[in-house]
Amino acid sequence: MKGATLRCLAAILPIICGLAVPASRADEADKMAEFSRGWATLRAMDCARCHGRDLDGWAAPSLLAAARDSPRERFTRWVLDGDIARGMPPYRSQPLVTAQIDAMYAYLLARALGEIGPGDPSPAAPVTKP
Repeated sequence: MKGATLRCLAAILPIICGLAVPASRADEADKMAEFSRGWATLRAMDCARCHGRDLDGWAAPSLLAAARDSPRERFTRWVLDGDIARGMPPYRSQPLVTAQIDAMYAYLLARALGEIGPGDPSPAAPVTKP
């Protein structure tokens, strides 16, 4: 009985592992697609104009630090409501921003944590040299 159970497990294990790999790849592809949407939205809104080419600070604070060091709710509030006194316009009226705020945050947090580098994380993005 014990040998039959082990043979059964040995036969099933490769099938289970084979099913897990595509799901993992699909999850990774979904995550990269979300990062790419976030990057594209940040580019479309020209956030680099104030926050720097790599969004790590320039005339305005680093968006990477904001995603890493501040609560998620604060990030959302700053983006949607702005901070007029500091020169940050509100983006609540921008449908692209409201639709992609989660993707924007995911991209910035992944950048801040070193999971991805600057630029479009899409595998189809052209490779550019600095």
